[in-house]
Amino acid sequence: MITSNAHLRTFSFFYTVSKCVVSYKRTHLLQIKTEEITMKMPEEVMNLLNDQEATKVLTSVSPEGIPHTVIIGSTMAPESDLISAAEILMQTTSINLRANPNVSVLAVKGKESYQVVAKVKAHETEGPLFNKIKAELEKMGLPCKALWLFEPQEAFNQGAGPNAGKKIA
Repeated sequence: MITSNAHLRTFSFFYTVSKCVVSYKRTHLLQIKTEEITMKMPEEVMNLLNDQEATKVLTSVSPEGIPHTVIIGSTMAPESDLISAAEILMQTTSINLRANPNVSVLAVKGKESYQVVAKVKAHETEGPLFNKIKAELEKMGLPCKALWLFEPQEAFNQGAGPNAGKKIA
């Protein structure tokens, strides 16, 4: 689709390539917006994310591009295309997630480790999943302000072994 607006003296065109929308404006700015890509996490990734003994680490990025990494024990995969993390403290992380939807979730137990690159899907303060997780956290004396939901985009084996760094989904 080509659009023109003579009084602004600019033009744009949009072209869909492999799930990406490329926008070019006469001002020589190139913008790429990715369309939603839903990925189903492999069973071994889900199992590790749902393992209460595994360490789960979430990295968000500030608007200035500064990474911020925290351990979030409440991180889990309630479905193969969904990761959740309870907002218990998360002050800097919440600010980052509102400004930049891109995250990395790392789950580690022993030599087994998986990284999931994901995007913010929702920030919930009610609903069945939120209520369930909030009730579990309250049993441990932890407050749950909200629940962050993430859509997985890619998954990588990051375990200590020959497949480290290999994309698995």
